Amino acid sequence: MTASPAPTTAPLIDISGLHYRYPGARADALADLDLQIGEGEFVAVVGANGSGKSTLARLAGGLDKPAAARRALACGHDLLTEAGRLAARRDVGVLFQNPENQLVAQCVEDDVAFGLENLGWAAPQIRRRVDEMLSRFRLEDLRLREPHLLSGGQKQRTALAGVLAVPRRALVLDEPTAMLDPAGRREVLAAVAGLHAEGLAIVYVTQEMDEVVTADRVIALERGTEVYSGSPSGLFADTGLVRRLRLGLPAAGELALALAERGRGPVRLPLTMDELLAGFAGSA
Repeated sequence: MTASPAPTTAPLIDISGLHYRYPGARADALADLDLQIGEGEFVAVVGANGSGKSTLARLAGGLDKPAAARRALACGHDLLTEAGRLAARRDVGVLFQNPENQLVAQCVEDDVAFGLENLGWAAPQIRRRVDEMLSRFRLEDLRLREPHLLSGGQKQRTALAGVLAVPRRALVLDEPTAMLDPAGRREVLAAVAGLHAEGLAIVYVTQEMDEVVTADRVIALERGTEVYSGSPSGLFADTGLVRRLRLGLPAAGELALALAERGRGPVRLPLTMDELLAGFAGSA
């Protein structure tokens, strides 16, 4: 297993020896897992189906109780206790792949306001915060639109605005683009990139390798254990591990390998199309 580098900042999520097993299962979904996520860090979590990615997302957000752990903290809250998990849900926002599961109101602005109303914010505060979120996620013209009339990208941006209307310290996204078309996917990725640029810690679960390349760090899971933690370039350079985990490569890497088979590939494996073109320019 590749050793995990220590985060350069104090960990917001600090987990050691974590175990989780679903009722009736013969094996742990997560087994003796260690995970540290620093302030402002963007960590992508990858792995085959059944590797424990979504389970980890739910546990980090305080939505499920670990079976056991030496330490399980999210924003300083103990995930082993009910009170700690409730507090973690306030500081850690969680967004799932199907936005319709998180849209509960009759129109966009009411959906964005829903969490604030449950927390008892005053009406003027709610209005200011909702307006801020609608502007940030480019939803002003849709504020009175019924959620079922939105496109996939608009629904996911509305769900994201609702999650982040409540001020958060970290955001966990579980395959947020899995059900979106290319345009919706670009919308959500741009929103996430903006949030990371503002300093929000991001835990991003995905099976889309093109979405991994901009992460500060990638964690790869296999049967509930960590088998890699490091840079995206380091992961994709380990072709044996990539094949074993059935991850594939970013589109630029796949194209480069196809070209290499014809004797026309760049010298180094690119992760983006810009890197692919630069590789050809450098070898010209």
